[in-house]
Formats: sequence, structure tokens, C-alpha cells
Amino acid sequence: MMNIMMHSDFSEIQTMEQKLDGQVFWQPEFATGIQVIDDQHRVLIAMLNEANMKINDHSPSSELDLIVQGLLNYAGYHFGTEERFAADSGYFDKQPEEASAHLAQHHAFADRVTQIKQELGSGQRISKADLVAFLKSWLINHILNTDMKLGAYLRTATG
Repeated sequence: MMNIMMHSDFSEIQTMEQKLDGQVFWQPEFATGIQVIDDQHRVLIAMLNEANMKINDHSPSSELDLIVQGLLNYAGYHFGTEERFAADSGYFDKQPEEASAHLAQHHAFADRVTQIKQELGSGQRISKADLVAFLKSWLINHILNTDMKLGAYLRTATG
């Protein structure tokens, strides 16, 4: 499992989420300053909120599988966007450790979500709370830490 540092405001965001039945709302702190990436993050948050509202612990595996597949597909599209921006800006050459860690997080997320899909496909039950908690935690931490570094680099590289 990857060690992802927590953003200092994460506990405040978590508390707000718990009060709002697990919904995640766009916060100014989520903005990387790269409009395309920020817009895609908004879509991912909306998809996560929709998943949170649609599923429950009694949802059929087929419904969970559709939701998970949709998130995986859009995340793949989003990761491709970030990776293209990184490649086009020289991020891989100029910030190889950060870029490598960023790619590793994308791969780890895709691997874990693929594993969840396989578990669903084999008939295993997955807790809604566990699924949503994993997705929220990963997305928020990735945006607040890894994507912020990429955004800062892109702003200076294209500035």
C-alpha cells in the first residue's frame, strides 16, 4: 500500500463529509489551477457522490459493478489527461521522482479498482461504506497532494 501524506485540512473535510451523509463537495483547496484537470476532478467528485447515493449494502453486485466500471473508465480518461500534460511539459524529465510517484498512484488505483471489480464478478459482497471510503480517501488525498504538485509544476512550466 502506498504511503500518501494527509493534507492538513483533510480532517475538516472529513468532518464536513460525515455531516452530509458522505457527500464530497468541491472546495477551493482542491483547485490545481489547471482548468481541465480541475473540471475533471469535479466530474469525479460528482460521480463519487452519485455512487454514494445510488448504492447501499443490499445493492446487487451488477449495479455496483456498473458504478465501479464507470468510475474506472472516467478515472482512466482523467489519468490520461494528467499524464499527457506531464509528458508535454517535461514533468517526467524535470521532476522524475514526483512524476514516478504520480504514475505509481494512478496504477495502484486502477489495480485496486480492477481487483474490486473481480471480487464483485466472483460474487463477493463489498460494503458500500468500505467502497465509498476508499474512493473518497484516495481521490481527496490524490488531489490535495500529488495533483497539487503537478498543477504547481504545470503553472510554472506554462506560465
